[in-house]
Amino acid sequence: MVFLHFFGFGDSLRLFELERQTGLVLQGFRPLRLDGVLQWSQAAASQQHWDGELLQQQVLRVWMEKAEQIRVWQARLRQLPQEQVLVAGLGSHGDWGRHWEHLLRA
Repeated sequence: MVFLHFFGFGDSLRLFELERQTGLVLQGFRPLRLDGVLQWSQAAASQQHWDGELLQQQVLRVWMEKAEQIRVWQARLRQLPQEQVLVAGLGSHGDWGRHWEHLLRA
C-alpha cells in the first residue's frame, strides 16, 4: 500500500534534496487542487509500479478527511511568497518506516 502525507509549506527549490534524503516521492503544490494531486500521484504510481487505482482511492480519501485543513492551506498559499509550496509525499509502508526511523535518529 502507498501512503500520502502532506508535510506543510516549504521552498520548492529544496524538493529534489528532500526527495533524495527521504526516499519518498515528493511534490510541491501551488495552487493546491485535487486534480493536480491526482495527476501527480498517478504519474508516480506508473513510475514506481504502484497500484494506480488503489492510490487514487487513497488520495480521494485523504482529500476528504483533510478537507477543512486543505481549505486553510489553500488560503495560506495565496498569502505566501511564490517560491513557497505545500509539500506532499508518497511512499510505501517501508519508505515511510525508513523515513520516520531516520528522523528519530537525527
